[in-house]
Amino acid sequence: MMRIFSFALLAQSVFALPDASPAPPSSPGACTAGYSKPQPWGFFANNTIYTPTGTESVTYPRHVELEDGTLLATVSRSGRSPAAFPVFESKDGGASWRWISDIHDQVNGWGFGAQPALTELTEPIGHFAAGTVLASGNSASNNGTRIDLYASTDKGRSWKFVSHIAQGGRPNTTNGATPIWEPYLLVYNHSLVAYYSDQRDPLHGQKLSHQVSTDLVNWGPVVDDVAYDEYIARPGMTVVSYIPPIDQWILVHEFPRGNSSSHGSHYPVYYRLAKSPLDFRLSEGLPIVINGEVAPNASPYVVWSSVGGPNGTIIVSDADNKVVYTNQAGGHVDKWELHDTPAGATYSRSIHIFKNHQDSLVLFGGETFDDMGLHLLTPFTATVVSLTDILKNW
Repeated sequence: MMRIFSFALLAQSVFALPDASPAPPSSPGACTAGYSKPQPWGFFANNTIYTPTGTESVTYPRHVELEDGTLLATVSRSGRSPAAFPVFESKDGGASWRWISDIHDQVNGWGFGAQPALTELTEPIGHFAAGTVLASGNSASNNGTRIDLYASTDKGRSWKFVSHIAQGGRPNTTNGATPIWEPYLLVYNHSLVAYYSDQRDPLHGQKLSHQVSTDLVNWGPVVDDVAYDEYIARPGMTVVSYIPPIDQWILVHEFPRGNSSSHGSHYPVYYRLAKSPLDFRLSEGLPIVINGEVAPNASPYVVWSSVGGPNGTIIVSDADNKVVYTNQAGGHVDKWELHDTPAGATYSRSIHIFKNHQDSLVLFGGETFDDMGLHLLTPFTATVVSLTDILKNW
């Protein structure tokens, strides 16, 4: 959990002050110098999806591109009660957005406002058809933390509870406490894989785990993905992507270890490569370090693009920097580069490559961790840049 995320901060999302006002429409896009007004499937910087109001704050953006090219995006939004994930839709590559729904806690009475995750079924699973949109997140209160699964059969306009994936203790990042955090969903091998950060194992302050379901209702046993012998090690915030040219999967995570640091990063980013996204526990953890000096810090996100040579390009984002970290050598540990972007730093920033526009890199924006609770009303944004151009700027 990034920066030993305190219960008080999480409570901003879960126990927010009442605010019954409806979600306002997205605001006109704000641009950065050198970028034009957002045009469909174009390149632009910091286009506003949603502007917070009152005491709201938006962090932890997440998204999914549907089979028809529609982009859905959500965010962890504090400052409302009950907490819920707002869902926004773009059909033109992020140039324009509209609010279409909120994902509410329907079963716990705890709210649903921390660490969202989205995906789409690319094949039927159980009685759910291909094209069903799935959402997860952390429903949390003083009673515990629950990673729950919801489904939408109308492209994100309405949602129904499906199942509890996993349950832990109340929000508390102190080693020895037992909460769970930060789900990530992956459709794989006729099943749904739910990854998450797990503090329930008494042998580990925190580890990364996954569970698998073949029907979205019943979930298999907890399987370790990343678990270190050193108790104070706290790998967190799993994100997974596939790299076709080398036929391997990559998992990225942050890796705090007490008060230690790596190349100036207290939450250095590590990755693992594996032939199966179910077997990361068999792989070695590798650090992302550029020129032996610079390392990304906290809440990484990873995608792959076919642009950039025979191996394409692995792209990693972190929480504290505008830049992205790239690798065009199939994940070779000594081949990472750093490239600037016009997008701002954001707590748990997500990034995306369009399936049919492999040169278009989307970076979602919001508030930084350090600015949470300051009522700066930093907007939820989308930036789309040319990966080809980004790779030229070393």
